[in-house]
Amino acid sequence: MTPHITSDTAHTKLSVAIDWISKLADGVNPIDGSILPETDIVNNVHISRCLFFAADLLEDLGKRKSSPKKTYELEFQLTPEIAAKVYITEKTGISMFVREINKVIPENMRPLSASKVTQWLASVGYLEERERGDGRKYKVPTVLGTSIGITSAWRDGTHGQYLAISYDINAQHFLLENLFR
Repeated sequence: MTPHITSDTAHTKLSVAIDWISKLADGVNPIDGSILPETDIVNNVHISRCLFFAADLLEDLGKRKSSPKKTYELEFQLTPEIAAKVYITEKTGISMFVREINKVIPENMRPLSASKVTQWLASVGYLEERERGDGRKYKVPTVLGTSIGITSAWRDGTHGQYLAISYDINAQHFLLENLFR
């Protein structure tokens, strides 16, 4: 006889799966939060991109199952109380950091998007947009961004090289203290 899985249990398991897959994709051990060695298989760009893809699919699936169209009573606002609850890792990508913020906001608050954060960082001088020879645009940390712990490294991906932007502990704290203020 198989045990009955409630929708709350399934939602919790789905949330944990998304979280762990996302952490692995960012090169972070989901059990203890430590940074995985560069030689670890999850740091292979192809594996990492597959993990990000799987996490996004699972997140979309969870959103579709939970409600067809969610309405929010509150616009996103990062209060000191919310900021204090955000899980900080040694180094992370912006998508994973934003997921950690969205985990601790009230249910009736519109979630934050990674693109809003990078747009804000660009508007205040911590990131700048550049254009490659093929016309594609990408953001890079400025000297100001580097000074708070935003770093970048070129990596090979399935569609060519891309610039991976990382946010260390200081950069994450900076964002929590200054985001949209």
